[in-house]
Amino acid sequence: MARRRTTDTAARAGRTRRDHLALAGAALGGLGVVACGGAAGPEAAKPQTGPVTIDVLTYSGLASPTGRAQWYAKTTPQNFTPQTQITVNWIEGTPSLPEKIISMSAAGTPPDVGHFVGTDGRALAAKSLYRPLDELIKRDKFDRAAYWKSAIDQLTVNGKLYGIPNHGNFGENVVYANLNMARRAGLDLPLATGEWTVEQMVEMARKATHPELGEWGWWPNITAEGIKVNVRLFGGDVLSPDGRRCVLDGPEGRAALQWLSDAQHKFQTIDDLNKANGASRGNDGFLGGKLLFCQWTTGGAAEWKIPGRLTFDLGITLFPKGPNGRRASVLITHGTAVTGTAKVDAAWKWVQFITNRENGVLQVLAGAGSPGARPDVWEDKRLADHDPIFGLSQRTYKDPAPDHLTWNHTYGEVWTATSDRLKELWSNRVGVNEAAAATAREVNEILQRPPAG
Repeated sequence: MARRRTTDTAARAGRTRRDHLALAGAALGGLGVVACGGAAGPEAAKPQTGPVTIDVLTYSGLASPTGRAQWYAKTTPQNFTPQTQITVNWIEGTPSLPEKIISMSAAGTPPDVGHFVGTDGRALAAKSLYRPLDELIKRDKFDRAAYWKSAIDQLTVNGKLYGIPNHGNFGENVVYANLNMARRAGLDLPLATGEWTVEQMVEMARKATHPELGEWGWWPNITAEGIKVNVRLFGGDVLSPDGRRCVLDGPEGRAALQWLSDAQHKFQTIDDLNKANGASRGNDGFLGGKLLFCQWTTGGAAEWKIPGRLTFDLGITLFPKGPNGRRASVLITHGTAVTGTAKVDAAWKWVQFITNRENGVLQVLAGAGSPGARPDVWEDKRLADHDPIFGLSQRTYKDPAPDHLTWNHTYGEVWTATSDRLKELWSNRVGVNEAAAATAREVNEILQRPPAG
């Protein structure tokens, strides 16, 4: 997934999920020597009084107009520091969040707060770079049940919770539409209900495709997250639930890959699946007004609805149903985590603040991306007024289906291998059966290795 985006959106938001994971992969092998300087034991921290400054390792993009980092930096001094006397010193997570916390911990200067990102977050927690939150949750009677169960489960390692979700979504199953192109093609899109099929979407895309004008109808999302949700839409999956086996070569997975490949080689709604610009949100694609349909998360409803952001009218609805009326979701979330420094109590206060209901809503309105990973956020009237996609998504999917993470913390490697093998399919150099088999074979070799460290 792929992945991932080389658009201006990605540049503002910092590296994407796969980028974080792939960059950190090589460093994870050395975590054994880092752990002794990392998080302390699970005993509850003593409440702190008086002014204190904490170091928060955050996303890149503090100076950007959109993205989570800019929202955190804006709301914290306004709505947190005056009430708590806790000041935040921001540290941008470059080249990636996992790599940064590894290098800081190895130097004996870990941040007080970090982000728990995917499989690498689980590896870092297992190596004691994060602190279990269970005693703090018990002490403060913190309501972990307010969040999606799938999100809490993903941030739990060996029965201990290491992060509170700061955002979440149901995967790359939202369609963004260029309504100017749709009107020119005479299309009536199901914006209010999302009741349509993949066949109907492709037919609409073909009507809006005009190669002579550089206008295209549908550029499938062939990033890691896009592949996962599209394969599930056809009844298959990429990994087994225990993360020990690649199952992409099953009949449902092959059917999904064939459908994605057909966008170029049969339906001709895009001229090159492997365009150097990558995802369908590129300036020569959706953002540039040259693509009818774009598949992404609900993040676009935050970033792209900022006045003046787009030069065309934007429509948003659910991704269509797959064969047999299937819907599909895949949890995407990060956790905000506490390390083992002496400032645990102050760090925990900021974690509770940035993951509460109010911030879960307001970060969308501030252009920061998807909402907080809790139903009461997605059902909030302020988000319904901003765009109906939030309430429609929550009513449709309720709790996102879990992401199947690699058991040996090789997520980045697995998706690099998957992306490389499938490029041959997208280029029509091999057939779907050969591509699926080659991908499964290479990924399963990676999954046979023991965890590093």
